[in-house]
Amino acid sequence: MDTMEHEDAVVETHEEWSLRKRRESMKVTRYQAKAALLNAGLLSGIESAIAESEDPLLKLAWAEASFERTSPFAGQMMALTGLTGEQLDDLFDVAANIQ
Repeated sequence: MDTMEHEDAVVETHEEWSLRKRRESMKVTRYQAKAALLNAGLLSGIESAIAESEDPLLKLAWAEASFERTSPFAGQMMALTGLTGEQLDDLFDVAANIQ
């Protein structure tokens, strides 16, 4: 008898899929991101944390990377600020509306 190996499949709900797709589309310019952080009172704290960091990739990302919601850099910023995923989503929404 043939046996098939089954991997544990992760199945997304429609809500999870929608949230993932929404977050994948969240991309803002450096200006928009920094302006939203400034308006939220978070910019100086993030800049200080990055300056004190010994992680050269974190410093490089801050200086050069684009701001995309699903990037590892956004996750690091979320950890530095203590924001929840929903709060970070809101920050990206605000940033996207800055001209």
